[in-house]
Amino acid sequence: MEPISIFLISILACLGSGCANDVADDVSASSYASVSGQSAQMGPKMDVNLPDKVYFEFDNFDLGDDAMDTLEQYIRFAKRAKAIRLEGHCDERGTREYNLALGEKRASSVKDYLISLGINSERISVVSYGKERPQVLGSNKAAWSMNRRSVTTID
Repeated sequence: MEPISIFLISILACLGSGCANDVADDVSASSYASVSGQSAQMGPKMDVNLPDKVYFEFDNFDLGDDAMDTLEQYIRFAKRAKAIRLEGHCDERGTREYNLALGEKRASSVKDYLISLGINSERISVVSYGKERPQVLGSNKAAWSMNRRSVTTID
């Protein structure tokens, strides 16, 4: 069972037994198996909604302002995380080998930025899926722009 499931079951059990006031207002990073971009209710006063993806321009691995803003939202959780996994992804254009290399550069640029914000590099792992795991199927600009991304998972 994933840590988030165990955490939610614990919260529900706690709420059912009347101990809701004992639930911490803050969320520990160990409560997250993955930050999925959906709003997660964590205790009576905590609503967390963190996007888990940053997007890139075509044939590029530089972080834009929007990407840096998104990553800065992770810092509170990332500093307490046991592990951070960064996945690099590309659109379908280009060879498999080229996209695997570009995906790694994208994830590595996210890693470098997180390190510059104070995250311990030993807790960050990088993997590239190239074009093998598209977020959106299709051969058009809209699909391509959604597939050029880095996905962050916090444990």
